[in-house]
Amino acid sequence: MDRSRFIKLFNYKHWADSATLHAISAIHDDAYQQKRHLMLRLMNHIYVVDMIFRANLSGTPHGYSALNTPETPSVETLEKQMHACFQWYIGYLSTMEENDFTQQIRFKFVDGVSGEMTACDMLEHVLLHGTYHRGAIGWLISECNATPPKDVLTVFLRDHHH
Repeated sequence: MDRSRFIKLFNYKHWADSATLHAISAIHDDAYQQKRHLMLRLMNHIYVVDMIFRANLSGTPHGYSALNTPETPSVETLEKQMHACFQWYIGYLSTMEENDFTQQIRFKFVDGVSGEMTACDMLEHVLLHGTYHRGAIGWLISECNATPPKDVLTVFLRDHHH
């Protein structure tokens, strides 16, 4: 993969995350409070994992002891946090040279176990991990009698990335 391809895919991720948060914010019915809370927990989990891999890529401690936080942020807070994280990834990608993608990076998993992955593998994990959880959130949105976003890559490419 090249830098421009990763930038396109991170723009897609940001678009899909934002669309999902927007759909969650439209669910106000008290009957769906528990499902809405679970959706926010899953979006926060995506954010935490994005931040953990951001730290791994930059060689800094991430400070997380779990794959989610005890508190559940609001949609508005998650929007701001996820946008700032997205901007970091775009900045990081903008500075990468071709050989940086194959660089082996050593890190510690949240449970303390040592790991090693290439930068490319880490970036791909961040992209694919969020997709997995947004699918589950889409199902929950449907269960709340709402319409989940059409957050597929083909729609993004058609509508937002000519």
